[in-house]
Amino acid sequence: MLDFTVMVTNSKGFHLRPASQLLQLVSKLEATVTLRHPASGRKADCRNMMALMLMSSPKDTEFVIEVMAECEAHELAAKAQIIKLFDNGFNEHS
Repeated sequence: MLDFTVMVTNSKGFHLRPASQLLQLVSKLEATVTLRHPASGRKADCRNMMALMLMSSPKDTEFVIEVMAECEAHELAAKAQIIKLFDNGFNEHS
């Protein structure tokens, strides 16, 4: 299992559209991905839209991503793609 921290960088925070993009990305990966809010302890399976919506958070929120796959290569590939999505602010330009 691989854990890493990401930060919500888009001005509108983590809401429906970013949650949908994360779900879309994760559904293509060969890994189980969990989003965890360390301050509250809440967790969400990233393949479950309702669970992701309950993680709605403002800009600058830090999440811990947990990735579990059959091999390290799949975990590292998932990590790179997820970090890119968060770092690009889910392509929200405002």
